[in-house]
Amino acid sequence: MELKVAGLSKSYKRRKNKEVKAVDGISLEIANGELVSVNGPSGCGKTTLLLMAGGLMSPDSGKVLLGGMDLYALPPEERDRERALRVGFVFQQFYLIPYLTVTENILIPSVGSGTWSLSLRERAMELITRLNLDHRADHKPGELSTGERQRAALARALINKPSVLFADEPTGNLDDDNAEIVLDHIAGYADEGAAVLLVTHDRRVGNRAHRVYRMKEGRFSDN
Repeated sequence: MELKVAGLSKSYKRRKNKEVKAVDGISLEIANGELVSVNGPSGCGKTTLLLMAGGLMSPDSGKVLLGGMDLYALPPEERDRERALRVGFVFQQFYLIPYLTVTENILIPSVGSGTWSLSLRERAMELITRLNLDHRADHKPGELSTGERQRAALARALINKPSVLFADEPTGNLDDDNAEIVLDHIAGYADEGAAVLLVTHDRRVGNRAHRVYRMKEGRFSDN
């Protein structure tokens, strides 16, 4: 399995020291070539699950294995390096840097991971063409439509050819046509051999996934 999470749990303190379990003992495996969707309403814990599985938030308990490597057993700097090389993220809010062009935004992960090269610039151009952003390559995010921003964010996530792609509500801000375009490319990346974990409340995702889990109050639910 390319991605395996075992017994992941995460709790938060609320008012009057009341403890709320955002994620409660979740286990999940995703193989290369699989797109797995975790569906559920806002506040069910799915984003917390994704952040822990992607190495961005330490769990209270449980393990995350990426290609057999225990992410949270690594020193923080080494974990950051492995995440930069092997993991891609797409978020609902895009997180594009406003003063950089589309091309520059797409290349950011390659610079941060120390892998920048001329061939990666060529890959950026390939992704720009594939995602129909040629006419926007030198534009800044404020000049893009919502759908174009999400496609630029997806290209940025794919620049280093990550073995695992994480997507958090990638269609949440999109109309039906743009949602279909983004889902086509995410599903296509799984078909190319990546493991993909997508968390969403968007039921349109279900028919694209190999498996769908329903999440409720921090656990997978049959309802």
